[in-house]
Amino acid sequence: MSIEEAKRFIQSAYPITYPVIFERAKGIEMWDVEGRRYLDFLAGIGVMNYGHSHPKIVKAVQEQIEKLSHVSMLYYNVPAILLAKKLAEIAPGDLRKTYYANSGTEAVESAIKLAKKYSVKVKGGTGSYIIAFDCAFHGRGGLTLTLTASHKYKKLMGHFANYPGVVHLPTPYCYRFPGDVETCKQYTLEKVDEYIKYRLGPENTAAVIIEPVIGEGGIIVPPDGWLKELEKICRENDVLLIVDEVQSGFGRTGKIFGHEWENVRADIMTMAKALGAGLPLAGIMATEEVDKAWEPGDHNVTFSGNPVACAAALAGIEVLLEEKLHENALKVGNFIMGKLRDASLKPVGEVRGRGLFIGVEIVKEGKKPDPEATKRIGNEMFKRGYIMGTGGIFGNVVRIEPPLIVTMEQADKMTDDLIDVIKGLQ
Repeated sequence: MSIEEAKRFIQSAYPITYPVIFERAKGIEMWDVEGRRYLDFLAGIGVMNYGHSHPKIVKAVQEQIEKLSHVSMLYYNVPAILLAKKLAEIAPGDLRKTYYANSGTEAVESAIKLAKKYSVKVKGGTGSYIIAFDCAFHGRGGLTLTLTASHKYKKLMGHFANYPGVVHLPTPYCYRFPGDVETCKQYTLEKVDEYIKYRLGPENTAAVIIEPVIGEGGIIVPPDGWLKELEKICRENDVLLIVDEVQSGFGRTGKIFGHEWENVRADIMTMAKALGAGLPLAGIMATEEVDKAWEPGDHNVTFSGNPVACAAALAGIEVLLEEKLHENALKVGNFIMGKLRDASLKPVGEVRGRGLFIGVEIVKEGKKPDPEATKRIGNEMFKRGYIMGTGGIFGNVVRIEPPLIVTMEQADKMTDDLIDVIKGLQ
């Protein structure tokens, strides 16, 4: 098994970051085919919240695959019902009804489809517009890539990534705003209100979609109260609020769902990544009112409600709640961020995040983004045995997103190594 063999048979669309082939993993440890050990501080891009090969999840998968592995949602199945019931128990606000998909992209597209149908069928509007934000990432399909604002995901794709009816407004990226945090907060909220009322029209605006913590855009945390004020604007204008919890959900931010930090009551919520506990599973939740827009046959995919994936998800949620992993995420995440801030590292413009959803912005003089240095940090940490991510709209953010089972000792050692690597840039 070699990298050359992989390149020969696997298409080149994948953004392969490092020359490594993984074979097995346990907890937050991973081993490649040559037996080298790594510590996972990316969690499969926020997927493995409960750690690799958790025995309770493995057992649930083994037992379910012996009973029923697939049937399609032309019929109900036991794990799909049990999971939907559990999601209704833990979801914030009035979110009660679940639709299953396979990926975050599918979940977001389903949410937009439902929002538009609700706008037309129930509200009597046109459903013409969706408001998204200019640092957002919502997927790589046609519509979802349109919602994703960054050019780097769209180059050479023409109008495939330019569906009509999507409007991008400024993200509350206050570190890069030419003013203080309060001015940033008010300006970005006023733009939403202005566009709904005076440019698009409430009757034409189906929904606003927002990530509670903007992930791929640089792990940007909106200022306190911003998300609640956004909800208020949506309510005043009778526009649906979609919260994209694909990456921030299931304990990642220190709450079960990221929008719980602001006590927001969303109309639709998207889920994926950690939902499936390592298996491909996604979905949306909606209030009973919004669910009225659907009619049987409006939407479905072949693997929707897959019994094995749903069994894994149900076991994963039980692990999350029993082991209180969201509480560990908050404790360990605050420790990592505090230690990085206290180090007062010159190339670090800002350390931000919630729970174990942490971004370290790397800059030059004058807050200029430094993607080259960021890439060097990622490469050096890989050499030291860490799997980490880099990203942000400028490519200058180090991403720290380990499984939520990470210990304080593991986090302490990683942070020491990261500080040492960054100091090497000074």
